[in-house]
Amino acid sequence: MVKSVLVKLANLLGETGLYRFLCPERLPVFMLHRVMEGKSDLAGALPADTLRSYLDYLASRDYHVLSMDDLWRVLDEGDEIPSKSVMFTIDDGFYDHHDVAASVFDEFRFPLNFFVITGLLDRELWPWDDQITYALHHTGIRHADIRLPSGEMYSVNLSADTVRQKAREVRNALKSEHQEHIYDWLRTELYKKLGVEFPTDIPPEYRPMSWDEARSLRARGHGVYPHTCSHRILATLSTQEKHHEINESLRRTKSELGYLPDVFAYPTGRLSDYDSVDIEELKKAGFKMAFNTVSDYVRRGQDHYELARFSLPGNTDKFLQIVNRFEALNDWRTHHSPLPVSSFPSR
Repeated sequence: MVKSVLVKLANLLGETGLYRFLCPERLPVFMLHRVMEGKSDLAGALPADTLRSYLDYLASRDYHVLSMDDLWRVLDEGDEIPSKSVMFTIDDGFYDHHDVAASVFDEFRFPLNFFVITGLLDRELWPWDDQITYALHHTGIRHADIRLPSGEMYSVNLSADTVRQKAREVRNALKSEHQEHIYDWLRTELYKKLGVEFPTDIPPEYRPMSWDEARSLRARGHGVYPHTCSHRILATLSTQEKHHEINESLRRTKSELGYLPDVFAYPTGRLSDYDSVDIEELKKAGFKMAFNTVSDYVRRGQDHYELARFSLPGNTDKFLQIVNRFEALNDWRTHHSPLPVSSFPSR
C-alpha cells in the first residue's frame, strides 16, 4: 500500500518534467508482442484499450513518438533527443499487429516499427517459443520426460506448475540449447511426448499478417524490418546459419517491400542471445542499427547494434515511470546513493 502511494506520488512529480531535467538525453523505446481487442487467453497479450490509453496520454501532453529515421538522426548525426519523446516497436509479425496494434497507432498518427519473422509471413513456420505454449495448452498428459536437443532429460510436470509457468521454464531451457534443428525437435520430441497432434497449418491465434498488409503498414508511415527467418537464437547457431538468418531475412523483406530495411531485432534479445560474430554479420549485410531486449534507455553515442528496449508494461504506473524518466533516476540512485535501495519505488 505504502509502496503504491509512493509510486503514484513519484509519477505525479514526473508530470512536472523534473526527472527529464535530471536525466536528459534518454529515449525510452518500448517493445510490444501481442495486442488484442477485448479479452484474450494469449499469455502476455496487451488489451488494445490499455495501449490506446498510453497513446492518449502521450498525445495529450505533446510527446514526440519517433520513427527509425528520427532515431538514426540522433545516433548518427547527433540530433538531440527531445525531452518529451518515446518510440515503439513490435516483434514477430502476427495478424493482430496489423489488424489491432497498427490501427490503434493510426488513430493518433503515431509511427510503430514492426520487426517481422520472414518465415512466419511466408507461412513456412510459426515461432518455436509459441509452439511450446501451444503444445502445453493442448496436452492431456500431466507429466512427461522429454529429451532436449543436447540429450539432457527434462521433466515436464503440469500437476505442479501452471501451463504459463511451465512454458516459460521450457522456453528458458531451450534458449541455451543448440537451435539449428529446433523445429524438427518440436515435431519429433515435444509434440510426440506430450501426445499432441502436430498442426498441419498455423493455428488461428498464431497466424501471421500478410506481405500485402506489411506493404500497407509502410504506406501508412510505419516501419517494417527483419527479425530473422525463423526466430532461432543467433548465439546458438553455426556461422553458416547465422549468415542465412540475417541475410535471407533481409533479402525477403527487401524483395517484398521494395526498400532497404536496414534495422534488425535479435530474437529473444538478451545479451547472451547474440555475439560479436552476429554484429559483424549485420554490418556486412548493410544493417545500421539493431535492438536487443535489455531494459534500458537509448542514449546518443552508444553502440548502434545494441540498442535497448523496455517491454511495454501492462501497468500504467510502470509505463509512466519509464516515460517520465523516473526509471532513469531510480537506476542512478540505486548505483550511486548511499541510501538503501528500498527507499525508492522499484520496478
